[in-house]
Amino acid sequence: MGTFCAVNDTTLMSLIQGAYKRIVYIAPGVHESVAESLARRFGEVNDIDITIILDSDEDVCRIGYGDLKGLQRLNDLAKENGLGIRSQPGLRLGILLADEKMMVWSPTPRSIEAPPDSMDTQSCSAQYIATNGLLLGTNPGNQVADAIAVDGINSGQRSAEIGKDDLTSAQVQETVNALEKNPPIPVDLARITRVYTTKLQFVELTVKGAKISHSQLKVPNLLLNADAKSELRDLIESRLHAFADLRDKEIRVPAFIDGEPAYDESRKRKEDSMSESSLLRLRNDIEKRFIYNITGYGRLIEKDRKAQFEKHVRAFEMQLLAYSKGIRQLLDQQATQILDEAVGLIMARMSHAEEAGTMGEMEIRKELQNGLERAKSELPSVSLIFKDVTYEQTQSTEFQNRVREALPASVVKRLGSWDEHFKAAVAKQTSPSS
Repeated sequence: MGTFCAVNDTTLMSLIQGAYKRIVYIAPGVHESVAESLARRFGEVNDIDITIILDSDEDVCRIGYGDLKGLQRLNDLAKENGLGIRSQPGLRLGILLADEKMMVWSPTPRSIEAPPDSMDTQSCSAQYIATNGLLLGTNPGNQVADAIAVDGINSGQRSAEIGKDDLTSAQVQETVNALEKNPPIPVDLARITRVYTTKLQFVELTVKGAKISHSQLKVPNLLLNADAKSELRDLIESRLHAFADLRDKEIRVPAFIDGEPAYDESRKRKEDSMSESSLLRLRNDIEKRFIYNITGYGRLIEKDRKAQFEKHVRAFEMQLLAYSKGIRQLLDQQATQILDEAVGLIMARMSHAEEAGTMGEMEIRKELQNGLERAKSELPSVSLIFKDVTYEQTQSTEFQNRVREALPASVVKRLGSWDEHFKAAVAKQTSPSS
C-alpha cells in the first residue's frame, strides 16, 4: 500500500483487524461496521490497548462523519469492558494507529458525498481514486517527500503518487466560468438540514376496518325488497346491520404500558379486555397526546417524539388485530343465529310479495352466507405516512401563525425558538475584507 490512499470503512477495518498490541482511533464519529470491527478485536485479542477519542455532538451524525448505531455500539463496548471513550468537541480529522502503522485521513461527510471507492485501495493509485488519507511509517517527512516527488528528488514529478500533472490556466478558467454561471449558494447546509429534520413533521394515521359493528351485510334487492313494487325495488339499497350489537363486546387482547408489552411477575404476557369502543378511545388518546391539528394544512408531530408515537401506534395495531381475530371467532359462533334471523325476515317479506320469489330458503341462506364471509374477511389495517414541512410552508406567515395557535405553551417552550428554526437558512457572514 502506498502513502496516499482512499480511506473508507473497508480500509479502516483492514488495519484494525491486523492489530494485536495497540489500537488508537481518533475521529469525529464512527460508522457501525468500524465499531463492530473494534468490538471484535477487543474480544479476540487479550491485553490489547484500545484508545478512542470522538466528538459525540449530534451534528457528527447529521453531517455523516459517523452514525448513531456506531456510537451506541462503542458506548456498549465501553460499558462491558471498562473502556474509557474520550471526548473532543469539534474534532474533524481522523487518525488510526494499529500497532506500528498510522493512517491519517479526512473523514467523508456522507450527507454531502459518498466515501471514496475502495476498488483500487490496495494499489493506492491516486490517478484513479479519490485520495483522502495517508498511511505513514517511521519517517513520515521523508515518506511524504518521496510520495509527491518534492523538488530536489531525482525521481521526477511523473513518478509521484499524486500531482503527476500540472494545473493549467485553462483548468482554472474552466472553474471560474462554471462558478460564474452557477454561483455557490452562501448558506449553512447543516442548518438547512436541521430545519427539516428535527422539529415538526406532517403525519397521516389511517385506520381501516376498525369499526366492525358498522360493517353491513349486503343483501340483493330482489331478496330483501321482495314485497316492494317492482319500479321501487332497484331504487332501495339493501343492507343489514348484522354486527351492530358488537360495539361494546369485550375481547381479551395483549396488554401494553406506555407502548411497551406488559408482563406479570412470572414474565407471562398480561392481557386486557377491550371493546371496539375502548379501542376507538385509545386511538383518540394517542392522537391527542402526540398530534397537533393545523387547520387548513394537516396534522403535525414533533420529530423527537416520533419514535415514541410509532411505538404506541404499533401497540394499538397489535391490540386491534387481536380484537379483530377474537370478534371474528365470535361471529363464527353467532353466524347461525344471524343467518336464521336474516332468512326469516326475507322469507316473511317474500310471503307478502305480489310476485312469488324464485329463490328457495337454502339458496337465500347460501347467498347470505357468502355476504357474511366477505364481511368477515375485511381485516383491519393501520398505516402511518410522514411528510416533511416544505420550504414554502416555512415562509408562510399564515402557516406559522396557525402552528403557534395549535401548539400548547409547553410544546412551544420545549421546541425553543420555533419561528427562527422554521426560516430559510441564514446566509454565511462574509468578512469585511471580502
